[in-house]
Amino acid sequence: MALKKQTFEDDEIAIFDEAIIYKRGDYWHFRMWLAGEGKYARKSLKTRSRSTAIDKGKAAYLELYANAQAGKKHFSLTTKEAVAKYLECRRKDVEAGIIVSGRWSTIKTHLEHWLEFIGRDTKIKELERTDCEDYFHSRIKKNKKALPASQTTIANEQSTINAMMRWLFRNNEAVIDGFDFKKLPKIDKKDDTIRRSTFTPAEIDDIGVAIGSVLG
Repeated sequence: MALKKQTFEDDEIAIFDEAIIYKRGDYWHFRMWLAGEGKYARKSLKTRSRSTAIDKGKAAYLELYANAQAGKKHFSLTTKEAVAKYLECRRKDVEAGIIVSGRWSTIKTHLEHWLEFIGRDTKIKELERTDCEDYFHSRIKKNKKALPASQTTIANEQSTINAMMRWLFRNNEAVIDGFDFKKLPKIDKKDDTIRRSTFTPAEIDDIGVAIGSVLG
């Protein structure tokens, strides 16, 4: 989209006829209208040099143009907006009979816990794979309002969170497709204790034979 402005001041320079760099104070800045998103992309070029600003302005334009051609959005959703968008998509799955309404409610609850952990106004595109490393620790902490979550519940929550991140990534709303959660401890540690305190099938057979011989 060509610039509407055709005349420029000494501290304004057109970039490829679609963007502009301008001086604010001592430093140069970049501005470009993104028609697909209905907003201006703005950034500081962090230089006082006119020639350097032109080079950086061209690089900024080419990056934005390439991303737009690839369907990648420049502006980021907040985590709250991203969750709402994902839940709306999963609600359609309920309407289509792919999942039941109870499952949708569970997904919503899982993601509500994640929002409490990650922050509701955090930018999705600024998240890194390591940002949820402490999720398990946060969820098992005891508090006055509620009992700590079970390990199975947390494992299910982490699965739901990464399912959402994969969906956001596929839709060009996120730059990562999931988080690297810390490996959870084995859930069946107590099972060995239970097994050791009960009889094996072979032992039960032996007991049956012994009882039979006594009664026989």
